[in-house]
Amino acid sequence: MLLYRPWNLHNRVCTRLPRSGVLKHLFLVARLCFLVVLVGILLCHVARGQRRSTNPILPGDHPDPTIIRVGDSYWTASTSGDWAPEFPLYRSSDLRHWTAAGAIFPQSPSWASGSFWAPELVSDRGHILVYYVGRKQDGPLCVAVATADKPEGPYADHGPLVCQSDGSIDPAMARDEAGHPFLIWKEDGNSIGKPTPIWAQPLTADLIHLTGTPTQLIVNAPSTWEGGVVEAPYIMRHDGHFYLFYAGNACCGTACHYAEGVARADHLLGPWMKDPANPIIRPNSNWKCPGHGTAVETPSGEDYFVYHAYPTAGTVYVGRESVLDRITWSHGWPVINDGAGPSGGSADFTARQPTFADNFSRASLDAGWQWPVRRVPQWQLGNGSLTLEPPKDNRPVFVARSLLTPTYAVSVGVKDIGGLGIIGGSQSLLVLSQRADHLQLWRLDNVGSKVLWQSEIPHAAIVWLRAISTDLSSTSFSYSLDHKHWMQAGPVLSVTELLPWDQGLRVGLVNAETRPAHFTQFSLTPRENP
Repeated sequence: MLLYRPWNLHNRVCTRLPRSGVLKHLFLVARLCFLVVLVGILLCHVARGQRRSTNPILPGDHPDPTIIRVGDSYWTASTSGDWAPEFPLYRSSDLRHWTAAGAIFPQSPSWASGSFWAPELVSDRGHILVYYVGRKQDGPLCVAVATADKPEGPYADHGPLVCQSDGSIDPAMARDEAGHPFLIWKEDGNSIGKPTPIWAQPLTADLIHLTGTPTQLIVNAPSTWEGGVVEAPYIMRHDGHFYLFYAGNACCGTACHYAEGVARADHLLGPWMKDPANPIIRPNSNWKCPGHGTAVETPSGEDYFVYHAYPTAGTVYVGRESVLDRITWSHGWPVINDGAGPSGGSADFTARQPTFADNFSRASLDAGWQWPVRRVPQWQLGNGSLTLEPPKDNRPVFVARSLLTPTYAVSVGVKDIGGLGIIGGSQSLLVLSQRADHLQLWRLDNVGSKVLWQSEIPHAAIVWLRAISTDLSSTSFSYSLDHKHWMQAGPVLSVTELLPWDQGLRVGLVNAETRPAHFTQFSLTPRENP
């Protein structure tokens, strides 16, 4: 006779069960254990699916992202191009939920005219640095460096480190097997039809000056997936090896063919062997042209890779978005998202981004507003209104926001003077403007300004202007005198010609007049794809 002695909390008596009762009880326990394990597996799959479905971590125009962890906080920044303030910063405690945290450069570095690309944040032995790209005044693209006491800044700019005649871009920093620091960067040879070597050169102990001579690490292989370009180097160590992550082929626009590869070496200066499985991040049904990233380690020892990709459903109109996937390791090589390309993503943009509304009731502009480099507008906030002062020359001034969805409805109230625009850059605008007693729809490009439609309107204290995407490549403008009944303003227009080669579109508030423009109740709402 077997004994089974469960503890009875009421009478503390051990009971004896017959053999058949014991077997039945054990069977029930086994079933219960099986169900617990099954539920655990299902929950793990659900959690994994939820984690994957969170991409992009930063929607909209956030290409060439960088990331560091300092303490319990993660920090990221990305290319800002010819938009200011340069390199907006975001902070997170979990790699998924990010909040705006200022910008690396609230004022533009004086040595550069624009092309603020590929920031690389570095936290090294108590030092915080950012290596970045800018175009030298009347000169080539250069790699420069700035330093700070903490990730949020303020940053002290130290100017360019290297300015090769064909351009120097995409910086990173790594230490060799002896702990000596090196600057890693790409020579922009493809800009003049030449190869694109990745270089490494020693840095001084303060990490802000070059010393010694450069060594070539890798170069593009034109007959492979890399085509005419390798770029965006990032080096990490794992199990005694160095791993050089890099991107290859054409990065941007509708004809992009970007992907991410990796190479391995026992020593920082090589020799380097490229992974036979390259590219290790490829496009898939939800994402195209993925690449250019940085790795970060969590406190629990997991490695994650932050990089960019175009959403397939949004094509190039929203720009390259920041995405995140875990790095795992197999047979001495990194694997990202099991080799399936970027995780997450969806054709339903409305599910991921709520309406953004700005009543201009804060003491300062919301961090999402930008303006062209060296075209800082003068503005005032008060009484629920944004006032943009008139330009000092014959070029319009504006503040703009990145589109977060390719289809949208954007509106704003205008008091007497002001315009609502779809914007590709400082010389690429499509604007519906109120000009006192009439409306005017106009386009600005490198040739000049052209009026496309105009009409007189009755007087109203506030005239409401609206732009709605009719499909991915077209926008329709309208206006209202009561914020309820809307009237068409001109024909449906293509916005494709506004697209810059490397960034997405923006919507903005424009003043092209000789008097201040007044705006109220801005709203940007995602729409389902028509």
